[in-house]
Amino acid sequence: MKHEITGDSQHRQTRLRLQSEKFSALLGAESAPAHQEEMQTITTAVDNLLKCTGFQGRARRNCFDYRLEKNEVYLPGLPPAFDGYTILHLSDLHADGLVDEGEGIMRIVETVPCDLAVMTGDFSSEEAGAHYEPCLEALAPIVRSISAQDGIFGVLGNHDLWEMVPELGRIGVQVLLNEAAQLRRGTADIVLAGVDDPHYYKCHDLKKALAAVAPDQVVILLSHSPEIAAEASRYGVDFYLCGHTHGGQICLPGGIALFANTSCIRSYVSGSWKCGTMQGYTSRGTGFSLAAARLFCPPEITLHTLHTGSLPCDFYGVIEENIGKLFNMTGHAVYA
Repeated sequence: MKHEITGDSQHRQTRLRLQSEKFSALLGAESAPAHQEEMQTITTAVDNLLKCTGFQGRARRNCFDYRLEKNEVYLPGLPPAFDGYTILHLSDLHADGLVDEGEGIMRIVETVPCDLAVMTGDFSSEEAGAHYEPCLEALAPIVRSISAQDGIFGVLGNHDLWEMVPELGRIGVQVLLNEAAQLRRGTADIVLAGVDDPHYYKCHDLKKALAAVAPDQVVILLSHSPEIAAEASRYGVDFYLCGHTHGGQICLPGGIALFANTSCIRSYVSGSWKCGTMQGYTSRGTGFSLAAARLFCPPEITLHTLHTGSLPCDFYGVIEENIGKLFNMTGHAVYA
């Protein structure tokens, strides 16, 4: 499936200006952002804690303990032609930081043919201006290992640059910049929409991305983070795919995140969740960021399978959602 990228000039100018301001701060032209200082402090604290407790080696090895998660999704308005439609979901690859050069990821994805593949941002881990070539070099073989009938789509994350978009297109990732594409099976279709990073750059525009969507069409939204879930639900999105949180990356037993770097309720930090009638899924991330460490939060590659109709025992799903909000619990328990 081919799709023409049409990001508007105002969006482009805003994104480039914000990128310039960010990198000027990081390079010392002005004081570093408070967020960046906070992240560095957390990284140092995590490294020191792992060294002191003897968990550093295990935590590093866990970064390559990739899990193939399978998620069954029931959408009442899904056309029958899309029943059984599969979506391979990768997020937060931070490809230039993968110590194994992505070999573990490729071993899994090359055995998982799918109808569609999506990548929900943070292709890169580098934040030093325009030096994104190592990321693309590491990402290209991973992209080539994916077999997706309808192609590979993605959105930008807070680590990604606007300048990467045409290069991502050349290696096979079609980036959605506040826009949508039609997915077709015979005469039936659904919509795949994508927004720019809503976490750091806040350049997302749901209204623009969904402008051409018909009221009866099923909409799948790609967003880097879960932070605009409530807004997406109000716009009628049916299924929301995101990442950014890494599931916490360093967690307590049971996958309980200590820190998720996002302003959303804890039930959206990892795994399946609901917001109103909208279903969502937050990936724990395929790569890692800052510290090369994961505890009780293995990296994931996700295969979503769409089904027509209502989720079995949907009543219990509603109860679980409300309990999660009440007790501020994470939405996905992981033991590792």
